Order: sequence, then C-alpha cells, then structure tokens
Amino acid sequence: MTPTLGKDNADVTQACMRPCTDDGMPMMGIIPGEKNCFVATGHNCWGILWGPVTGLAMSELVLKGKSSTIDLSPFSPARFQKRKIRRSRQMGDGETVGEDW
Repeated sequence: MTPTLGKDNADVTQACMRPCTDDGMPMMGIIPGEKNCFVATGHNCWGILWGPVTGLAMSELVLKGKSSTIDLSPFSPARFQKRKIRRSRQMGDGETVGEDW
C-alpha cells in the first residue's frame, strides 16, 4: 500500500492541520438545502483566536436563527455552491435556444 508501512519511524510528524477555504475566509453558517445542519470551519491559523466569537455567533444562529454578534453572510457556505450558468436564451414558450437565434 505504501512504503512507509512497517517502518519504525514516521516520515512526517505534524501537530495540526490548518483548514482553509479556497477564498481564505472561514465558512460559518447553515448548510444550504439541509435542515439544522451548521458548519464553522476554515479559520486557518486564526481558529484559536476566532474560536470564542465563532462559538458565540454560531450559538446565536442555532438558537435564534440569526447571529446578532456579527454578520455571518460573508462567511456563508452557500458562496461555494455552483451556480447554474445559463448561456442560452428562452423563446416565448420557455424553450431554451442557442445564442444565434
């Protein structure tokens, strides 16, 4: 499976992982399309410092439906959802047609 299996010493020793999103901002909020499913991750190396305010904001979101401590909208997990891109136009009856109609 891997050449390191069975060796006496590990090749790499690491204390922690630093979860980071593609845009570098944490992801905090409700998972779109799911009921009562929340996420707070991607704080990178700032997680230990942002932990208290993240916990407070997320507890408000879970208990009250909205955070009054901070605006969570910039951190919404929905920002990573793929948006359906429509490159065609609609005819009068709703039929999709190409650009050259």
